[in-house]
Amino acid sequence: MKERLKTILLFLLVGSSLYMTQKLWIQFPTSVTGFFQPEASYSSSYLLSDMIIPNKYLIIFGQDSMTMMYDANKYGLWNSSRDAAAKVLSSSTIRMEELEQGYDTASAERAIVFYMPEKLSTYIAAKAWNVNEPNSITDAIPYIESITVSLGTGDPFFVFSGEGKALKVRDTSIDFSQIIQEMNSIEDEKGYDYYYSMSDIFDTAKQGIYIPYEINQSLPVVYVSNSIPLMTQEQKDQFAERFLEQRIDYIRQITESNGSNIYIYNNMVLKFNSNGTVEYFSSLQDKVEERNLYLSLVTAADFIDRKAFAASGMYLASTTEIEDEDSVGYRLTFRYRIRGLPVLLGNREIPEYAEIEVFNNQVRSYKQLFRREADNELAQTFSSRRILSSFDVIDKNYAFLERKYLQYSGNTKESLGDQLLREVLGSIEDVTISYYDPNLKDQDERLIEIWQIRAYGRLYAFNAYTGTLVFER
Repeated sequence: MKERLKTILLFLLVGSSLYMTQKLWIQFPTSVTGFFQPEASYSSSYLLSDMIIPNKYLIIFGQDSMTMMYDANKYGLWNSSRDAAAKVLSSSTIRMEELEQGYDTASAERAIVFYMPEKLSTYIAAKAWNVNEPNSITDAIPYIESITVSLGTGDPFFVFSGEGKALKVRDTSIDFSQIIQEMNSIEDEKGYDYYYSMSDIFDTAKQGIYIPYEINQSLPVVYVSNSIPLMTQEQKDQFAERFLEQRIDYIRQITESNGSNIYIYNNMVLKFNSNGTVEYFSSLQDKVEERNLYLSLVTAADFIDRKAFAASGMYLASTTEIEDEDSVGYRLTFRYRIRGLPVLLGNREIPEYAEIEVFNNQVRSYKQLFRREADNELAQTFSSRRILSSFDVIDKNYAFLERKYLQYSGNTKESLGDQLLREVLGSIEDVTISYYDPNLKDQDERLIEIWQIRAYGRLYAFNAYTGTLVFER
């Protein structure tokens, strides 16, 4: 906090510069990677559509045959489904039907359910997917939390779900053949774990949560390192030129006693922190009286693409309305994936991978943790240990979860009686396999394979091999 206050003070004291601005862009190559292949750390192109991707997706091959996947780019299933959804959102030949009871995945013959990280404006999704004039779907269901592609008997159709609503949309002019082909390829490979509805396993939990009863696959061993300590002075100077859009000769530099480097030009400040983060500040040039989320998202994507380094697995996690004096805008936070799995950061001072404050077409601040996969020979291997299923983890930690539920709800065992088990398990909101990054080492820190369980207003991370609690917030 002390260092941050010093940075802000420096920012406020910077006066107007007499130099003319000359833009300098530094380009980096793009790499396409597979699910279990080491990834290129940075990408040279980041678009609005890259932000809006599902957190995970459920593939239903038939009754009692389904799996969950997390890498939206694996097999191209999301890209094909997104393209079809974009055509539906622009079509003039759609037929809509509101499903009062929602879409029942338990009775689905064949379907794919894409779960978004948070509630998303349907209109913004359409615009991000290059739909110039979205149709009435955006009015019928303004926000979406999941998108279902039903491929069972009869004509395929979409179900857009959000805020307790479910809208079934048919359009016989849409071609689903690519989606069907990719889904069949996944099924034929048989290289997936079988998931089941949590309500079927425990007979007490609420619908919509799926967990594996057994895990047959191992996860790759992954090591990560902070990039900042590895940067040479020349690399930092080039990065500052990229951010501040000026030659290094005209940029003021300050080195703090803790090793942090600060670059200042006009009303912009860039800081390389010793904790592996980079922070950028800039004063607002124009007053913003009315916030525009779509414009802010476009501005953020453009800023990340032109100035920052965007990890190939980086995705939008949350949007929060903010104010700065007389202006209004948004704070956008981003998470990222490694080898296709989401990464949970364990550093409480750095809760998310990246954060940007945007006021329509102006960026006030940007902060990113430069944490990338390390080139470690052990990273080419898979763990020989057997991963516990989330069923096993919940079973091992039931007493802990019960105690947390009672603390959260204010109830007692005596007041709930036989309903206690139902309430404890029914209050679990999400279960996801992930990597956990303790963020304690600058170099070659091994990520911990975990099951994330979101419940009782908190997030719990359990070691996927031992079932022990490693983190909560």
